[in-house]
Amino acid sequence: MKTWIKRLSALAGVAVLAGAGGLAWYGNQPLRIEPLPKTINVTPGTHLKSLSAMLEREGVIGNARVFWLLGRVLGKAGTLKVGVYTLDTPLTPLELYAKIQRGEVSQAMVQFIEGWNWREVRAALAAQPMLKNDSAGMSDAELLRAIGAAETHPEGLLFPDTYFYAPHSSDLGVLRRAYRLQHEKLRAAWETRAPGLPYRTPYEALIMASIVKKET
Repeated sequence: MKTWIKRLSALAGVAVLAGAGGLAWYGNQPLRIEPLPKTINVTPGTHLKSLSAMLEREGVIGNARVFWLLGRVLGKAGTLKVGVYTLDTPLTPLELYAKIQRGEVSQAMVQFIEGWNWREVRAALAAQPMLKNDSAGMSDAELLRAIGAAETHPEGLLFPDTYFYAPHSSDLGVLRRAYRLQHEKLRAAWETRAPGLPYRTPYEALIMASIVKKET
């Protein structure tokens, strides 16, 4: 019995070594990415398994399970940086993991969630490591003027969406885009509004809709 157990242990050890050796070999083999450059989008909430599946669908890797296993062995789970990555040169699976772990993005992103208040938006922008926080120290009134807003109250002025930005660009640029997009959406809704509504401006209608939504 002891001899049989020793043989099983030896075989298990060989299998572990073979598996580790195979992963090490795989991790250093150049990926066949065609055509180059290729763009991949790592979105908020992406985890190791969904990343591997996405890369296989996009033709970046050949086997999602092996890529996922390599990441698990290397402890890459939880280290993925969101953003848009441009793959413009050949690289290995290890180099690809390192690129995503370091956050070497061609475009980063920030998400404004529906229902967020102004304070939550500013906190989300301040937490972006690749975004210049030019609005830091500005009062709400100063910030509204900086993005070209004529309104005096900030709530409801920004459209909830995911916004992409170039690394090291200004947070004011993101805010301006969110403000303009909200205005476009409001204007489109205002032009198709039902007759007889007791609102003078699109913003008045927005505020009332927000109040009704909170109460329900």
